[in-house]
Amino acid sequence: MLKLMKLELKRNNVKTYVIASVITCIIMLGFIYLFAYAPHIDPDPDLQIFAGYNNIISLFSMLSMAVFATLSAIMYTRFVIDEYKEKRAILLFSYPIQRDRILFSKLAVVFLFTMAAMTVCNLLAFGIFSISESISPLVDGVLSAQTILRALKVTLIMAVTAAEIGIVATGIGFVKKSVPTTIVSAVLLSSLFCNIMFNSTSDITKSDMASIIFMGITVIAGIAVAIMLMKKVNHMEVE
Repeated sequence: MLKLMKLELKRNNVKTYVIASVITCIIMLGFIYLFAYAPHIDPDPDLQIFAGYNNIISLFSMLSMAVFATLSAIMYTRFVIDEYKEKRAILLFSYPIQRDRILFSKLAVVFLFTMAAMTVCNLLAFGIFSISESISPLVDGVLSAQTILRALKVTLIMAVTAAEIGIVATGIGFVKKSVPTTIVSAVLLSSLFCNIMFNSTSDITKSDMASIIFMGITVIAGIAVAIMLMKKVNHMEVE
């Protein structure tokens, strides 16, 4: 399986997605400072959703999850949707390897890349922000070790969620044989998650529980979609 995953990395230009992730990280770093400074711009009560480290962690992680879920869907369109179209599928099916193993390697590569890219991006952003806060704080309150551990926990939960949303969106796009459908599905699913989470940001316990529950749902859905895709590929016929 590792050989197949390495082959997928060679066949596809992953460098493009690495660059996209780096650019995303820089932009997201700007957002975390924007969130921290927002309550100082205007005393408007609506801007108080950005007040406090815990709120910033939740809102930043939600935005990051939506961005990387979309990036994941874009990668899947290249690794999966485009690969199983017309002549490309004929070439793919000519390999002396089980079809489901090839598909699984594609899913695994994008899944792991999404998780790793988002985790590194978030931890870098949080790390730089934490250092600057220790020098010249923008947020009222103390940046404790407990807050930093929560940032790590929320990051891992959101990274898994983003990767699973990408798989679910791919399943929808695969059925429709449509690249735009895949990307739009990822955006809509991410928006649904963010709307659910946004309503619980004021309560840390409720927010964390909601994110864990939603992650569990996406994991189950992602596994179901992956199994469905492998079955479809095994019985797929190309004219």
